[in-house]
Amino acid sequence: MRRVIVVLIAYVAMGLMALVALNVSFLNPVSQVVKEFTLSDIYYQVLQESEHTDTSHVVTIVDMTDLPGRGAIAEALEAVNACEPKVVGIDVVFEGLKEDTLGDMRIMEAAMADTSQVFSFRLLDNSENGEEEIHSFFADIVPIHEGYTNFERSLYGGIKRQVSCGDGKRISLVAEVVNLYAGEQLFDNSKKKININFTPKVFRVIPPDSIAYYSDYIKDNVVLFGATHELSDMHYTPLGQIAGVELLAYSIQTLLEQSDVKVLPVWLTAILMFFVSWLTWVMLQSFVKWAKGRKNEVSRFLFTTTFLKGWILFMWMGFFLWIGFLLFSYFHVNVSFGWAFASFPFLSGANEFYDLCKKMFNK
Repeated sequence: MRRVIVVLIAYVAMGLMALVALNVSFLNPVSQVVKEFTLSDIYYQVLQESEHTDTSHVVTIVDMTDLPGRGAIAEALEAVNACEPKVVGIDVVFEGLKEDTLGDMRIMEAAMADTSQVFSFRLLDNSENGEEEIHSFFADIVPIHEGYTNFERSLYGGIKRQVSCGDGKRISLVAEVVNLYAGEQLFDNSKKKININFTPKVFRVIPPDSIAYYSDYIKDNVVLFGATHELSDMHYTPLGQIAGVELLAYSIQTLLEQSDVKVLPVWLTAILMFFVSWLTWVMLQSFVKWAKGRKNEVSRFLFTTTFLKGWILFMWMGFFLWIGFLLFSYFHVNVSFGWAFASFPFLSGANEFYDLCKKMFNK
């Protein structure tokens, strides 16, 4: 019972510190960084540094960064369609008419030529709550599939972690591409959010002048048509900064493989982390009791040093990180040990506070 109370005191102290960090104005940047960080970021970095990275055999990217105009883009789209892809997602909005009338006509003809294409549109204020939409100039003329490409972002960090299937009225490009690939309505325009699986993956990138040569990578696949080196379309993710079309690729791959990252409910995380904290305190107390029982004074001194206890606690945290990494790698489950780890520094102080309260109560 004593150990349970000590852990409870540690959590109360930790909670008070968290309230201070969240409500004191000059600590606001710190709190925002803490909110943005998850242990999955560490797991992704470990996977990114591993020598083995899978190559996607479902999603292929055609790079349109250096295409000079709509005529050239239409020509590349025609070449892609000739290779018989299952579905093409086009990560560009052809807003308004240009002076190149011939280019406008060619891109509209390319849109009419194949019904397996999904054109993007964007919400003006870069949020899913926006009402004004920016569509390609031919959207009201040609019957096409469309989906918005906006990703949610936080106010400060802006790290992309989730993709929405829709906003209640409109469907996202990612969801529409997956629906066409599957040949059925797997996703609608509901506000369902999916945690993107950023397990490092190589997406084949085909230059626009070599489309026919790489037709095997296109046939029966999802082809994403977008710019891979456009500075204005770069996004921060757990893997670092990547192009918008690559972010779409990870999102589509996640939905197709149903490999989205699962996050435990808050109540289950709270129970699990409390158990981890309790187990940690039991382990430390048992070790201290064993160390104080050593007959040899030198060994007793060494085993009871703060340095050694800190090292053991560090290794203990590493053990749980390893368990979390295995769960994340094999089952796509993100178990956040942050609450438990944050409570560790408070355990000794909580134990002393318990003794003080007990002494005062006995008096």
